[in-house]
Amino acid sequence: MRNKSVISIAAKGFTLLEVLIALFIFTILSMILVTALHSVIQSQAGTENKAGRLRQLQITLLIMARDIEQTVNRPVLNHLGKEEAAFVGAPRKFAFTHTGFANPIGTFARSTLQRTGYIWNEAVLSRMTWPVLDQAPQTQAHNRRLLTNVSDAHFQYLGEDGRFYDHWPLEGGGNQPLPRAIRVYLSIPHWGKLSQLYVIPVQGSKTTIDAAKPSVPPSGAAG
Repeated sequence: MRNKSVISIAAKGFTLLEVLIALFIFTILSMILVTALHSVIQSQAGTENKAGRLRQLQITLLIMARDIEQTVNRPVLNHLGKEEAAFVGAPRKFAFTHTGFANPIGTFARSTLQRTGYIWNEAVLSRMTWPVLDQAPQTQAHNRRLLTNVSDAHFQYLGEDGRFYDHWPLEGGGNQPLPRAIRVYLSIPHWGKLSQLYVIPVQGSKTTIDAAKPSVPPSGAAG
């Protein structure tokens, strides 16, 4: 009689209510785990996005430093055939001549100098480069987007008097073709305003500077 009672209890199993309660608990735990996993994935995506954004900013500042710190006093001829100062600056853009234009083992018949410009327009900071210094009418600049989602940008130029100016060359600037430094302001959403100062090395002798002035290229050819 006792053995039959034990077998009856063992064969009874779970009731429908017990199964429903177990499923309800399992559903609640699953929802909690899914929500937590979703939060982790979102946090990781946000971190990766910020890291990529920071990397893009660091590369931009590094490129600007490399270009600006190699600035030289070499005026150029623009596409209209008019002489343009070695350094031309405005609040939202500037252009200049610098060294460091790679030419490994003299592979190409060109100078190691390059005309480069930076411009902020429609929330984008871009770098413009020209294939030659003295341009022909058909010469086109290459535009590279360096940094996007820049809400504002402003450039200032340091004179020998220790003051910053919004335009360069200075009116009546005399024998100062290049600023002593460039101050860059960038406003980036969620990060605030970034200020960077790039110093331009002191130029060589006047003879070296004068010898670097452009000559008018033949008609239809770039210098």
